[in-house]
Amino acid sequence: RACAIYYQDGVLDVAVTRGDGTIGEDVTHNIRTITSIPLRIRGKDLSVGRVGVRGEIIMHRSELERINKQRKEKGLALYANLRNLAAGTIRQLDPKLTAQRKLYFRAFDIFSDSRKFSTNAEVYQLLKQAGFKTNSQAKQYDSIDKVLDFAHEWEKERGNLAFDTDGLVIKLNDRLLYSDLGVVGKNPRGAVAYKYPAEQTTTKVKDIFISIGRTGAATPVAMLDAVV
Repeated sequence: RACAIYYQDGVLDVAVTRGDGTIGEDVTHNIRTITSIPLRIRGKDLSVGRVGVRGEIIMHRSELERINKQRKEKGLALYANLRNLAAGTIRQLDPKLTAQRKLYFRAFDIFSDSRKFSTNAEVYQLLKQAGFKTNSQAKQYDSIDKVLDFAHEWEKERGNLAFDTDGLVIKLNDRLLYSDLGVVGKNPRGAVAYKYPAEQTTTKVKDIFISIGRTGAATPVAMLDAVV
């Protein structure tokens, strides 16, 4: 789940989800329960003025297994999707429930009106110094062939990660060039999402019913066995 966290003079102020790209949902009360998110930024580099940090909120497979084990013992339906569970957890109204589930924050960007950064490598270094966890698998290459070799390598290795991923992001290291390339809709031209083939499995159709929309349109909806 994408999230932006704002700090005022180094102290956590507010956190919002991406929402529709313009207006996000305030999840500050839940963000404060995630131990990998510092309530106060370390050092002086990012501790003056208003600074934003972007990142992803993730859940490990082991945590999904722990939660499903508890739900199975209680006779409750099991969760099937890590990403949806993480997104639902961070939007809970009760922060106590969020605190009971282990979520992690991986930071990947900094934005500030008062300071500019020359490269994304510099941003990653500053994030680490400030107390954030970053993607330890991130690499910097000087040719597209090496980038594609890296992408192909992780298509095989991604199953060994503690969390699920459906691809990776390739972006320019030079932030000035990145900015000059501009944005199309919500997508910056300086970054490309490299997606792996979708994982496939087999399930059973339990039932099919007709859903009537507000305009009267009838849409067939299939009920499937959950795949965990």
